[in-house]
Amino acid sequence: MLARLRAALNSDSPLARFCAALTSGSPRERLLRNVFAAVACLTGLVGYALVVHAHIPVQHWLLWRLVPLWGYSLLFLLSSLGIGLVLLRRVLRLTHLPPVEEGLFGMTLGSIAFVFGMYLAGVVGWIRPWYGLVMPAALFAGGLLELPRWLSRLKHDLDASTTPKGAMRWLWLTATGVGAVCIVLLYLLSLTPDSISFDATWYHVPIGQDYARAGRIVPFYGDVNRSFPHFASMLYAWGFSVPGMLVEQRWMMALHLEFVFVLGKVVGVAALARYLLQGERVPGLWAAFFLFPSLFLQDQNPGASADHFLGFFAAPVLLASMRFAERFDRRYAVLLGASLGGAMLAKYQAVYHLAMAAAVVVPRAAYLLARAASRALKRRKRPLLSARRVLVAGLIASGVALGTAAPHFIKNTIYHNNPVYPLAQRVFTRSYPQHARSAEFMEKAYPNAPYLPKGKGLERQLIAAGNFFTFSFSPHYSFTRYVPSMGSLFTLLLPMLLVIRGRRRPALAAWATFAGVWMWSNTYTADRYLQGMLAVPIAAAAALLVRTWQLGTVARLGLVPLVVFQIVWSGDVPFYSGPRRLESALSLIRSTYEKRWSDAQRFKFRADHRAINQATPPDARILARNYRTTLGIEREIIFDIQAWQSLIFYEPVRGPAELYAHYRSVGITHILYPPNQRPPDTLQAAVLFNELVHRYATEKRRFGGLQLVTMPKEPPPADELPYQVLALGAPGYTDGLYPVEALHILPKLQPPKGQEPKPARAWPRDTNAQAALLDAADAVVLGKKAARGSRNVKLDGVFFAAERFKNYTVYLRQQRDTPRAEPPPEPAAAGAPPEPPAADTPPEPEPTDPGAPPEDDDPEDPDG
Repeated sequence: MLARLRAALNSDSPLARFCAALTSGSPRERLLRNVFAAVACLTGLVGYALVVHAHIPVQHWLLWRLVPLWGYSLLFLLSSLGIGLVLLRRVLRLTHLPPVEEGLFGMTLGSIAFVFGMYLAGVVGWIRPWYGLVMPAALFAGGLLELPRWLSRLKHDLDASTTPKGAMRWLWLTATGVGAVCIVLLYLLSLTPDSISFDATWYHVPIGQDYARAGRIVPFYGDVNRSFPHFASMLYAWGFSVPGMLVEQRWMMALHLEFVFVLGKVVGVAALARYLLQGERVPGLWAAFFLFPSLFLQDQNPGASADHFLGFFAAPVLLASMRFAERFDRRYAVLLGASLGGAMLAKYQAVYHLAMAAAVVVPRAAYLLARAASRALKRRKRPLLSARRVLVAGLIASGVALGTAAPHFIKNTIYHNNPVYPLAQRVFTRSYPQHARSAEFMEKAYPNAPYLPKGKGLERQLIAAGNFFTFSFSPHYSFTRYVPSMGSLFTLLLPMLLVIRGRRRPALAAWATFAGVWMWSNTYTADRYLQGMLAVPIAAAAALLVRTWQLGTVARLGLVPLVVFQIVWSGDVPFYSGPRRLESALSLIRSTYEKRWSDAQRFKFRADHRAINQATPPDARILARNYRTTLGIEREIIFDIQAWQSLIFYEPVRGPAELYAHYRSVGITHILYPPNQRPPDTLQAAVLFNELVHRYATEKRRFGGLQLVTMPKEPPPADELPYQVLALGAPGYTDGLYPVEALHILPKLQPPKGQEPKPARAWPRDTNAQAALLDAADAVVLGKKAARGSRNVKLDGVFFAAERFKNYTVYLRQQRDTPRAEPPPEPAAAGAPPEPPAADTPPEPEPTDPGAPPEDDDPEDPDG
């Protein structure tokens, strides 16, 4: 066979002539070769696809569900970057920046413009599929004025970089490869809805879901957290509005948008480090971002919350501050104001960025003004910098910052009569919603005491200064056994500022970091909030690494082991708390091979919530009793956590009829709760809630571990007051009979010792008197240790267990249609006159000290 083919090729046959034409060099023959190659490849593709299709049909590939996520993320990135470059170069006339820094500022301005577009849509009711396409398309079209030229400048800048040689080349390749692996791993850990963090499941992502469902911005009165700044949620609203995706894909879209901003943080580190190195190009330096691996940890990982959106603005704020402080150029004043305003739109923790900017700008302004004044006194020539120029530039930066953040404050003013709601309720006395104790709850019960600043006065400031040196070594809270995983190279390299050349800019970044950590220490020391500013110390550490390396061989003998130790020590950090998220991603990827091709099989996320969504009408208003992870329930949700909302207030409620009226007054149509889990804040709420649900509600459905209850159509009969509860071993209460409204103490607001609520009738020692007191009770709260001593009462046949919590059980009387027995009078002390009957409601206890130990948050899932 081969001999005949060889003979045919050597002859003057058509096959021989065709092969000769393919190997000739004329233009016609070159085109023929290209056509042949293309046809051969496409033929191979078709044949290969047919073979594969027989095993796994092409239409069932997971790829088709991921492509929209990548496409929409790319559309957001290009539209934001493009319009931002136009604003930077054509409006601000800033055309001399390095391409990487230019791209960072372009993304900063463009993302703010994108969010402004979403606010506009929310005001006029345009959060619709058509707007989700038209708005970014319009921004992208405008961005084409600068985007192609910027890409060309970026390519030229990268080509101009000197490729390392020798050992440095291997170091560069290793850093780039490891950085790329970290990005892929981070993407996998952020791929599926299982990666959405606890907080994001009940307000960050549901805000965007609810805005898109309503088509506009709507008020949220049942959760104060939804009144905080929500730059991220506005972008999530866009993700929920665009066409062509499943609900589960939209949840994943939120994670993808956040991942874009995490990559923006990487770019920010590279741009800031280059500035700190006075423009010196160091290929692969961006990979230093992953020497600080805490973003892989639970609660600091990308989880569709807001910390990494805030963190994106850290590098632009410091870069703009440094460039602004050089000459107080008004263009940089606008850039600094916009960056600070964008941070304020993301989170109130933008005060870290404000502190960093002030640390750079204020000392520089004072120095230049003092120098100008000195020159004026000596009657030298007119100084380049005047007090007027500094003042005007500062006012421009402040005005732009406030104007950029204005949409949030305007929204709160319209809906809550308070621009910073739920804060400052004592200042804005007409805040809505508000009740008699809402300001106190917000000030004393809302914060977690362990994260509040420690000490007072000078002691507090010394602790704050110490945190600058210890924040990476001593976590303030942890889901990983307090293992120090923040990354400590910044702290450990600070002494290098004494010996390196070009130390001024890295020292200024370190000083800005000190200001940010100081502000963090004086506000709320939750470690994950440091993600909002961590790009600055990372960039400073990267610059210190380069300058220390440049000191010489002896310095490298110490530097290399230090960095290697950091890498080896933290190499397993992504797997401390990431296996569940990683396994979820791998399971989704395996779904194609395992022939789980239907969307119902592939996207089995939050099935119970999706079922609840189907079981309730679109206009349902659901009360979630101390249950927060409600993502997937596309209905209006009202939470009843007393310190975290002001619409539901249990303290004045005295019976089930009043509770029903209270719920109806705020439009509650359904109740959702996990039976026997997550008890209400107070015993009062626990008893009355169970009384209403078990006694009067008839329509109940179970969805996994959740109970959905339809509000009774008819109200309960008028309350027979007082509704009396016998508390035995109940946490925080003396044994005895109480009117239910006396059981209103929040665990975080325990009254001072000696001022605890007193029972209307104390629990007696006499057995007959105990039985009489039990007969007078409508309900019993029995603590888990109540069986000890004289509190071992028999409730069978008269009371039933309505709900069993970890520390106590709520029992309700079997029948309430028979007259209650009156409680026996308290026995009088010997020689004393009889004590008059106790009032129905005991005196309200005084509020506790804000430093009281908090109740365990008891998250609803292991990733809380």
